[in-house]
Amino acid sequence: MQDVQTLLQRFGFVLVRTRGSHHIFEYDDGERFKQIVVPAHGRRVKKVYVEKAVVLLDEMFPPEEETDEDDNGEDA
Repeated sequence: MQDVQTLLQRFGFVLVRTRGSHHIFEYDDGERFKQIVVPAHGRRVKKVYVEKAVVLLDEMFPPEEETDEDDNGEDA
């Protein structure tokens, strides 16, 4: 659970509450609001919830596109 929490917090999510085994994280930058619930039984988080967190982060913070340029700066 600690790895998922660290990942979300590094992208600006805050753990707002825990209800039973469900950890509720929220992101609010004034322009967008997102919430994700991550159930954790013991110290383990199911793979599906890790995947959901990664998909959400990819949607919110798309990776920068890589260019196919060679060493001299011209297109290949």
